[in-house]
Amino acid sequence: MFTSTIFAVIGFLGAGYSFVISAVSINKGPKCLMVNSTWGYPFHNGDYLIDEALWSKCREPENVIPWNLTLFSILLVTGGIQMLLCAFQVVNGLLGTLCGDCQCCGCCGGDGPV
Repeated sequence: MFTSTIFAVIGFLGAGYSFVISAVSINKGPKCLMVNSTWGYPFHNGDYLIDEALWSKCREPENVIPWNLTLFSILLVTGGIQMLLCAFQVVNGLLGTLCGDCQCCGCCGGDGPV
């Protein structure tokens, strides 16, 4: 049980990393070829999320902004779900480690030692 707790903590950290990177990537926006023919990040502080007219700052690659938003939104949701599942597994593993199967002490309504 304790081993599963350790792996769940590692999974939680990995999911948290994915969640944070996705949130930062959505906020920063995609790297694209701008109107002045240089590659860079033309959006600041997620302003492109509110004003779709700013999307014209990116010339190439085509449809990079919707692609970027779709990809990192899916990763953000997936990372959040993974963090929840890993947190539940950590709690489950800790309870399993501390209480065992509850038949040794009768703490869970059992009859005591078997």
